[in-house]
Amino acid sequence: MNLDPRTVVFINIVGCLLMSAGLWFASGYYFKKLKLVKAWSLATLLQAFGWIVMGAMRGLIPDWISISFGNTFIFLSIVIYHFIIVSLFGKKSNWKLGVFFALVLFVSLALHQFTTIPQQYRVSLLSLFPSIQLLLTAKTIFEENRKQRLTGNFIFYFFLVSGLFLFGRFLIYTFTEVSVSQIAFGKGPIQDITYLFFYIVSVMITFGFLSMCIDIFIKGQIQDEEKYKSLAENSTDIIWVWNFDLEKFTYVSPSIAQVTGFTIEEAIDHHISSVFTNDSYLKFTELLNPRMEDFRKSNMKIPYAYELEQKRKDGSTIWIEANTVFQKNQNSEIELLGVSRDIDSRKKSEQEMNRYFNDLQLLNHTKDKFFSIISHDLKGPIGGMNTFIGMLLEDMETRSPKRMRNDLNLLFQSSGEVYALLENLLTWARTQTNEISFLPENVSVKSLVDTVASYFTFMIENKGIRIQNLVKNDVYVFADENMLETILRNLVSNAIKYSHIGGQVTISTESTDGKVSIQVEDFGTGISDEIRSTFFQIDAKQKSMPGTLGERGTALGLILCKEFLERNHGQIKVESAVGKGSKFSITLPMGK
Repeated sequence: MNLDPRTVVFINIVGCLLMSAGLWFASGYYFKKLKLVKAWSLATLLQAFGWIVMGAMRGLIPDWISISFGNTFIFLSIVIYHFIIVSLFGKKSNWKLGVFFALVLFVSLALHQFTTIPQQYRVSLLSLFPSIQLLLTAKTIFEENRKQRLTGNFIFYFFLVSGLFLFGRFLIYTFTEVSVSQIAFGKGPIQDITYLFFYIVSVMITFGFLSMCIDIFIKGQIQDEEKYKSLAENSTDIIWVWNFDLEKFTYVSPSIAQVTGFTIEEAIDHHISSVFTNDSYLKFTELLNPRMEDFRKSNMKIPYAYELEQKRKDGSTIWIEANTVFQKNQNSEIELLGVSRDIDSRKKSEQEMNRYFNDLQLLNHTKDKFFSIISHDLKGPIGGMNTFIGMLLEDMETRSPKRMRNDLNLLFQSSGEVYALLENLLTWARTQTNEISFLPENVSVKSLVDTVASYFTFMIENKGIRIQNLVKNDVYVFADENMLETILRNLVSNAIKYSHIGGQVTISTESTDGKVSIQVEDFGTGISDEIRSTFFQIDAKQKSMPGTLGERGTALGLILCKEFLERNHGQIKVESAVGKGSKFSITLPMGK
């Protein structure tokens, strides 16, 4: 074998440059998940630079520079290969020691040029340092392959053979006589084999490195898949993937059976629109569509959580919290990755808590209204009556019988108003604690209206009002008689209160569709829209309007009417115009 060393050096330079460029390109595209490929590319480029300085520039620059720098660069590339492989196995590398040996090699080669030591020992030095590094790398690969059970021993053999070859070269140049013509760029069988060996080994080592990277990467992928699969299969949360292009679920975890009762096969066959209730699905898509558009534009994986009501196999529903994120699969299809967690107990607790909160608010308003009535609407009239009685006692001997009679009539009217208010107040308080029994029965409306009208004989005579009972004898409603009496008593009382002197109150009925409408109509002062808007609301600030003779009152009676009607499956409504009168209509189920 008789090769031109410069030709072999040129082949090494071109080969290293091509491999470096190819690896750099692959690290940015095909092997972008294997970051160490880029580092290997740079190490190969450093080796090419070393061959250029050591071989191509030999004779163009001083020999001590080309030999010292060129060979140090080549040795550094081998050191970097070692660091990369150590990092690939997840171990820490002692890079300071490798740099130290590179400096030792550089100084030794530089000083050798200015001594009389035979050149063959320089070749020995150049063989010893790389051989040790290559054998250390082979040892690391062998140990890690056995530990991690990798299948790629290809690169191990090339590092081992390379290290042994260079170590044998070290022994030959150290302990045998070698002619001057076979040293450095001289021609000889050892040098020919060395140059060819370097070229072949550099290519095969790079190939072996890529094979090892792929082996580790694939094993890591398999381990990750197994880990995630195990996590998904043992998770109590439902993990699912919806493919928008295929419009189907491509994965549903086994926990779907525990949460919803559907098997995996049944769940995968469902369309996402049938998984949730209509309201939840509409809410879901309303928020999902804009997110998908943003993902199409930016490819940003932004997680988002929804609270949705999901259907179960038995027809019931369950509240879940779905944490979702958009992603693209290997076919560039858009998918929605979701993790659904059962929050039914928490959601129901929140709803129950909100219900309790609303009840507490209502009770608080009720309490405020209760004390307001006691402190203002009840205390005021009783205080006025007490004062008025005191005045009567002082002037009793001087007052005429006629004036005394008028004063007592006023006192009687005032006490009647207080009594009616107190009765409503006590009845309403009993309704808040559910102490009033509910006993619905068939009630004659005409008879009950006659009974209620008899309660207001004094008020009717005092104002000269005529009550017309237009209800027929055969009209019956199905309701609690005591509650209905309270309702009618309040409505008739209000009608008399706001009727003008000599006015008329009409009570009539209409029957339609199994319902009876009882109407109490007066032709008095009427009610403004502002006051009417606060009717039936315990939490509203209500404005009481005095009657035509200054009669006092509160809206408590109407609130009580509404509550009693709701208990009897009835309704109440009011029509009124200021100056023309009012008509209250209550609707109840028809009796027999």
